[in-house]
Amino acid sequence: MATTISIPENAIINILKDLPENILTDIFWKTFVSYDDSALTESEKKSISKAKEEFKKGETIKWQNIK
Repeated sequence: MATTISIPENAIINILKDLPENILTDIFWKTFVSYDDSALTESEKKSISKAKEEFKKGETIKWQNIK
C-alpha cells in the first residue's frame, strides 16, 4: 500500500536544483514525455524538417536557457 506524504514546493525545488543535469534530464523524460512508436504523419514530418532547418540556422534555444 502506498503512503501519501506532503512536501513543500520549495523543498522539491531545492532537491531538484542539487541534482546533476543528467538526472534532471532523466526525470524530465520520465515525467513529461510520452512515447509513441506509430508512423509519423505528414504534418509531423513537416514539423521535424522545419525544426531541423531552424536548428541549422541557429534559430533554436538551448534547454538550459528555458526558464
